[in-house]
Amino acid sequence: MSANSNCKPSEEEEPYADGAALTELLGDGPKVKILTAFLADPEWDHNITEIAEMAGVSRNTVYRHIEDLTDLGVVKQTRERGGSKQYKINKNNAAAKKLAELEWELIDIAFDN
Repeated sequence: MSANSNCKPSEEEEPYADGAALTELLGDGPKVKILTAFLADPEWDHNITEIAEMAGVSRNTVYRHIEDLTDLGVVKQTRERGGSKQYKINKNNAAAKKLAELEWELIDIAFDN
């Protein structure tokens, strides 16, 4: 994880995806949680362990879903660092853009209420 990223939960904090606007609307399924984690930190790439911590799911769960998300083009592999694949949200993907817009709209609605 980048030194500039603040989205990795400490051991006392709950994962970012828990209680996030997108998971509140779409449920707390593992793919929703993983996507929410990526949307929380769209500028940085993350390895499987970091994604799992941010999403509040196991590493095995991330491994089970990451290929589907990359095949859909919503997430992309960016590089390998120390033998560990790094992934980030694909900001050029139309579906990823819509998910990000939805997340921000939901946050705006929550703050307006």
